Amino acid sequence: MGVDKLQKDSTANISLFLYDEFLKNSDKYKSVSYFRRSPGGNLLMFKIMHKYFLNERLCVEELIRQVPITIASRLSLFTLIDTAVKKGILEKKSLNGSDRRKKHIIPTETFVKEYKDWLQHYINEISS
Repeated sequence: MGVDKLQKDSTANISLFLYDEFLKNSDKYKSVSYFRRSPGGNLLMFKIMHKYFLNERLCVEELIRQVPITIASRLSLFTLIDTAVKKGILEKKSLNGSDRRKKHIIPTETFVKEYKDWLQHYINEISS
């Protein structure tokens, strides 16, 4: 009985933390919040940053294929990416000498800094 109570309390506390963290940090981390609005956006953000920190290129088509269609439609993902480019969160670049139609996604320096700050804040909050 004591273990069930502990698990319920822990689960309730973690749930409240996640709820509060989302609301509190939505204004502070605008670029991160843009992607956190939807499950598809979250997956895009995590995959973009994963490839960025590994210094690996990521093209738009490859990125879109990695998000299951059950989570977000191709159109929704293209729209998220295009809007992020217009907002200055992401950049689309063609590689020299390659197919100019093939665009690579690169997070802006501002987005990278904000993402690292958000992630560090998140880790610090969980650790305390």
